[in-house]
Amino acid sequence: MLLAQKAADEAIGQLDRARQQIGRRKSLQVTAADELDYVRSVAYAWFNTHRKVLQEKATHVDLGAVDIAYKALLEATGKAASRATYVKEIRLARQCLIEARSDLLVTSTPDVKSEETIPAFSSLASDPEMQNILVRRWQETQRCLNAGAHLAATVMMGGLLEALFVARANRLKDKSALFNAEATPIDGKTKKPIPLPDWTLRPYIDVGHELGWITKSGKEVAAVLRDYRNYIHPEKERAHGIVLGVDDSSMFWEVTKSLVRQLLTGVES
Repeated sequence: MLLAQKAADEAIGQLDRARQQIGRRKSLQVTAADELDYVRSVAYAWFNTHRKVLQEKATHVDLGAVDIAYKALLEATGKAASRATYVKEIRLARQCLIEARSDLLVTSTPDVKSEETIPAFSSLASDPEMQNILVRRWQETQRCLNAGAHLAATVMMGGLLEALFVARANRLKDKSALFNAEATPIDGKTKKPIPLPDWTLRPYIDVGHELGWITKSGKEVAAVLRDYRNYIHPEKERAHGIVLGVDDSSMFWEVTKSLVRQLLTGVES
């Protein structure tokens, strides 16, 4: 399959998944953080990943209408829009994508197949053993994706990101900023910052954004990945009635790769 067609298909699948998520609850407005974060992640996946592929591989396809639809969907997350509004915008974005996908059949550019390059983790982790661990986690995530093990892949992505946040924190010569941030986790009993070894992915995401390691959009989509990797607990999966599929794992993988690039940028030497 051409890369452009695959990107369009993945984007359509993610919109379908977002429509399912929005339809699970009955409230008139969409205000729950997990729903809003999921919709944002779908929009960011379009602008940060799928759109770039289409722009590169199918230069003759006009993406203006698709962009407008996704922008409207993204803007809706900032003003407590109704479920009906989300359904309308998702349908419009889907229709625009279907039309763009049909335009791909007019002409096509042959794809050059290449292996996805593993990042140079040495800029973040100076310890060779840690570098090898990060490489193995990256490779294991890809094997899970290729095998259709979507939950396992998502859990591996969360573990990879947490390891990178830890490595980024360990690179700081002066760690006072970590403990003076507004998002620093505080022990309820001692009223003092929780020691770094006890931090979970949540505070690393929040503090990392506050310190400029990741962007605002990066923080929002990382929160989705953080929440969805918790479906490793069977009771949570049963209670929420959510089963991760290929649209979820492929989107989370693009999110993970974007966050990895951000965490590897501007590392303090």
